[in-house]
Amino acid sequence: MSFDVILDHKTILVESMIPTKDDIIREEILREAQQLFRQYGVKKTTMEDIAKAMGKGKSTLYYYYCSKEEIFDAVILKEMGEVFNQVKQAVAKAVTAEDKLRAFTLTKIKAVQKYANLYKIVKGEMQENLHCMKHLHTEYDTHEIKLVKEILKYGVSNGEFSKVIGKELGILPSVMVSSLRGLERDMFIDARYAKLEPRMESIMAIMIRGLKSDPV
Repeated sequence: MSFDVILDHKTILVESMIPTKDDIIREEILREAQQLFRQYGVKKTTMEDIAKAMGKGKSTLYYYYCSKEEIFDAVILKEMGEVFNQVKQAVAKAVTAEDKLRAFTLTKIKAVQKYANLYKIVKGEMQENLHCMKHLHTEYDTHEIKLVKEILKYGVSNGEFSKVIGKELGILPSVMVSSLRGLERDMFIDARYAKLEPRMESIMAIMIRGLKSDPV
C-alpha cells in the first residue's frame, strides 16, 4: 500500500534548512580560511594553506572558489551577516524607538571593535585596498537602511521623535547608515578610533536629542 505524505509549511521549512554536502564543504573552507586570515593576513595565506588546513587537495577549493580573494570576500560577507543578525535581535528586544536606535548603533560598534581585534594583520592590508571592500557593504547597507527607517517610523508614530523626521524618511536612514559605516571603517583601520566605543553613548545621546527636537 502506498500513500502520499503531505508536508506542512514547517516541515518544508525544516527540510529546506538541511545543509547539502556542498554547503558543508563551503562552510569548512570558510571556517579554516577565517582562522588563517586572522593569524597570517590575506597576503601570506595561500590556497594551498587553506587546503592543507582542511586536509584536502587544492582542487577541492578551486571547485568552489576561484581565488583566496573570493574566499576572503565570502568570509567577510558571512561575518557581516552574523553581525546583522545580532543587530536585528538587539533591536527586536528593545522596547522604545530610542533604545532600538541605540541597540542598532552600539551592537554594530561593538562587533566592529571585536573584529578589529581579531583581524589585526588584515587591518593593515585593508588600508591599502579600501576600495576593494566597498562592494561588500552594498547588500547589507540596503538591509540596514530599511531597519533604521522602520525604527524612525516607529519613533515618529509613537511620539518619541519629531514629526518632521517622518518627512525625511526617504534620505535620513541612508545618511545615518552611511555616517555609521564611515565611523566603523575608521575604527577598524585606525587605532586612534579604538577608544571611541565607550564614548558612543554620549554620541548617541546627541543624535537622539536631534531626532526629538521640533523646529522653532
